[in-house]
Amino acid sequence: MIKSVTIPIRPVPAPRPRVTKFGAYNDPKYTKYKKTIQFYLKMLGYTENPVAVVLMFKYKIPKSWTKKKKLSPPQHTAKPDIDNLVKSVMDAMNGIAYKDDGQVVSVYGVKMYSDKDEVVIKITEIKE
Repeated sequence: MIKSVTIPIRPVPAPRPRVTKFGAYNDPKYTKYKKTIQFYLKMLGYTENPVAVVLMFKYKIPKSWTKKKKLSPPQHTAKPDIDNLVKSVMDAMNGIAYKDDGQVVSVYGVKMYSDKDEVVIKITEIKE
């Protein structure tokens, strides 16, 4: 069974934790992003079966682009890196969409330009 959710939020990469003399902490913007992802994921339900995950990170096309460039936008090769975007969502999914990220047998991530900022998550349960 394929479960899918589209989250209307600008994708945020997983940051390195900040370390101070009082301990480690994450950026509040990242924490809010992660909680938003988890809120939407709860609607999909939970599984203990192996899963395959598809993640699409969509960034709004800049207003400064020409009409011609907007019609066929180039690949999104600017920061943030795709691995940090995937990590941020995979961290949010752990314990919410599945018991442990060890259940994930494949991950496909893509970042692209779009009409609006959003994150699309598709989870396919693999029955053994």
